[in-house]
Amino acid sequence: MVLNPRQLIEAVLFTSTDPVSIKKLEEISGAGPKEIERIIKELQENYEAQKSAIEIRKIGKDRFIMQAQEVFAAPLLDLVKPTVSQEVLKTLSLIALKQPIAQAEVVKSRGYSTYSHVKELLNKEFISAFPTGRTKILQTTRKFADYFGFSPKVEELKKEIAVQVGRASLE
Repeated sequence: MVLNPRQLIEAVLFTSTDPVSIKKLEEISGAGPKEIERIIKELQENYEAQKSAIEIRKIGKDRFIMQAQEVFAAPLLDLVKPTVSQEVLKTLSLIALKQPIAQAEVVKSRGYSTYSHVKELLNKEFISAFPTGRTKILQTTRKFADYFGFSPKVEELKKEIAVQVGRASLE
């Protein structure tokens, strides 16, 4: 049985928990980059026309992920267990918004529990830490951007987070 590139691309996006690059889709499907972009556009239009709860979102310049639309995030929270606690997410949000930021500054703002939060975030590879003097400089990683659906570029990421924080404060 010969597999259809459109079906392969859709299957890859459906099964992947991380954004998939066009290059990876080329390797798997055998299609060229222009054909892949055309197929993804068709899939996006099909999901939209069906008023589907599913969308294919572009992450950065050349990566895509299939996910539930943002409007369904609240109802799905009970089904999807967060990988970090609310307190750790608050610490992560501060790091993401203020990065690069000294760990000492985060501790001053969030308290001594920050040390365990930083350790957890480092283990999950959501942040990186670079020693400087008697503290560390913290910043988010590409894995963080991919996991939470943000741009990997720090300035764009900060703007996206600021928008999300603004929405949350209005609700």
